[in-house]
Parts: sequence; C-alpha cells; structure tokens
Amino acid sequence: MTKIPENSEELTDFILNDVLYGLELDPIDSERLLLYMRERHEHLFGPHSTYFVLGSYESPFKYRLDEALDVLNHRHDAYAYLLATQPDLDVSDAIPNLKVKFFLHALYADSIPLLLEHDTGGAIAEFGRVERPVLLDRTYLFPRAQEEHYDDESLLTTQDAILARAVELAYRADDLDKELAALATQAREHGLDISTQDLESYLESELGGRTPSYSGVITDSLVHLESLDQCFSWTTTAELEDRLSNVP
Repeated sequence: MTKIPENSEELTDFILNDVLYGLELDPIDSERLLLYMRERHEHLFGPHSTYFVLGSYESPFKYRLDEALDVLNHRHDAYAYLLATQPDLDVSDAIPNLKVKFFLHALYADSIPLLLEHDTGGAIAEFGRVERPVLLDRTYLFPRAQEEHYDDESLLTTQDAILARAVELAYRADDLDKELAALATQAREHGLDISTQDLESYLESELGGRTPSYSGVITDSLVHLESLDQCFSWTTTAELEDRLSNVP
C-alpha cells in the first residue's frame, strides 16, 4: 500500500500485510484495533496539525524531545506528542502491541519529526520504519552534528561556539582528549575562561557519557532524506528549535 488507509477495511489490510506480514488478526483483535482508533479519533483526525515526534527516550536525549514538543505545540492548532504518552493497544499476546501502535499513529500524523543523536536504541528502529513509502514523505529527520558548522576557527570566539564545537568533536574526533585540550587553549586565547574539564563536563551533560556516532548504514540513509530536503543537521538545542521550522 502506497497511501494512507481510508477506511477500517483498508486499515486492517495494511496492518496484516504491511506490518504483521501475514499474521492473522482474530475478530476480537480486529475489533479492539478499530476501537482504539475510534478512541483516538479526536487526537489523530481533529482539525489541528499532528506531529508524531520520534527519538531517544534515554537521559539526557529525552530533553531534546521535550524541547521539540514544546516548539511544535506552540504552533497554532498543533498537537505534538510522543508514542509513550499514548494508550497501549488491548490485543492478544500474539500481536506486537508496540509495533502496531507505532504504525497506527504514524499513518495518521501530518508530520513525523525524528531526532537522531546516536545510532543505537529505539530511535534507530523507528528510523527504519519511517523509510517506508507510505510514511517517508511526511518524515523530517534531525541528526545531531551530522554537518560541521563550527569548524571555522574564526567563529570560535564565544562560549556558545566553543561548546558547540566540543559537541561536533565528540561525534568525529579520533583523539577527543587531544582535540578538547586544543579547543580549551583556543578558548583561552580569545579571553574565555573555559578549561578542558569544563568541556568534558559539558559533554557529559549533553551526551550522558556516550561516545556518539552514526553507522555507515545510517549515514547512507541520511543521503536519501537530504536529497528530498527532509534532513536538517543541528548541534545546539537553539539550532534544533530553529531547524524545526522546516516541519510544515
């Protein structure tokens, strides 16, 4: 199916053929699925614009999801939400509840912003799911530090720029300790009281001790979204808030 199901019969066919790959839904599960849709009708089909926000729920990455929700919900007649805040399906144990729940919401969202900060966890599974044709044209990807915006030394004259550069280095430096030491030296040359330890503490708060990266499989898929003008790199939270303006 290349379009959103328009009625309950099409929806059931989609769930069976495109999500569950041939598993059978017994009449009780089918009825419960349709009941779930009716109960969520106001949220999924209301007059407002719906934004199904995806990304990592781990700390500290969840903070950026909350920021995205706040930005999008400040739009006129907007409803931005996470999957975790939605009720679970009441179906039999043979049915993958979370998977079906994901697609029910993704199918009817007006836009699907996906924040990426690393290449592990549930956000990567979601990334694979939204690449399906029925979802791709409404998906907007926001990978952190995919592009370097602060590699020009002439820009590294403020504390914000130094901290942003530290994040970029965390994603791509072969010897991060060495690069952070050099960055701290550069900061002090511009009269900024920033030490290597300050940069390390900042990265701990931003990345939770993780060494972030994107696999070749992920970066290859990013090229696809970039070619569609649906991929927007960011480094700081302020930049993320600005990039979200690309979501219609």
